[in-house]
Amino acid sequence: MTKLIAALAILAALAWAITAVASWIAKKKAPLALAAGKVSLHASAAEEDKALLKAQWRTAAAAIFAAIMFLALFRISIGLSGQAGLPIAMTTGLSASGGLLLFSALPATKLSKPSNPTKPTNPNSPSTQFLPRRTFILPAATLIIFTAFTIWVLVTELAPGLSTMKSACVPLLLVAMALSASSLLVLHRLSTTAMLPDPRMAALDRRWREISAGNLLHFTSGALLSTLATAAIFTGAALNAPTAASPQWATVCLIGGSLAGVSGVVLLVLAAKGTLSIRATVRKGAPVPITA
Repeated sequence: MTKLIAALAILAALAWAITAVASWIAKKKAPLALAAGKVSLHASAAEEDKALLKAQWRTAAAAIFAAIMFLALFRISIGLSGQAGLPIAMTTGLSASGGLLLFSALPATKLSKPSNPTKPTNPNSPSTQFLPRRTFILPAATLIIFTAFTIWVLVTELAPGLSTMKSACVPLLLVAMALSASSLLVLHRLSTTAMLPDPRMAALDRRWREISAGNLLHFTSGALLSTLATAAIFTGAALNAPTAASPQWATVCLIGGSLAGVSGVVLLVLAAKGTLSIRATVRKGAPVPITA
């Protein structure tokens, strides 16, 4: 436990150092106001490429920090639990939450509020309407199902082997809640700050933030489904023991967990693909400025 606390303290210090350095760099390289008559009203393709590449540094920093966090906590979690399966799921969820929190803490340019909040005409203005409300149904439903499943595991007495899952489901659910909360913070960050602060790239910035929000929801839904799948499969394995009172519940948990796991992996792959190809997607869907 001492090693775990020390590792978390080091990771927190590392995150603070990263945000401090990023803030210092951002202040040193603060964008200057466009001088009338001296700068083109439309950004060149080279300027857009440079800005789009720079916009990915937050995602890269969050991914690297999540990987470092996973490597730092993985061996410690295995040593505390004495097994590998559940610690992998919990450490992965915690690491993903840490990466998302770092992303939301990194410095960014705040968007100016529109004069008429009910009808924002500026594409570079705060807005939470990136995605249809129906896109939030899957992660919300997964979290609700996970909560109900955890309660069922805690109260059921179908198999003596469920004692391990009784003590593991609650931490897994807490990890899922932490991941969901971290994702909401990132969504708020995307809706209130610019990824491309150059006002000439307002349309590109809006497009970037919309696509990033969609990728984030894919990632969050996939991670939640994968965590639920881990809990369901391990519970099904425990219920499949010869001493279990109702083996049919083992089949339900194993099949349901497998389906959730496959769905989660598909969503994670979509999120990764969307993140890696975001620059090309943003340029493809952005409107072409009128220069004549």
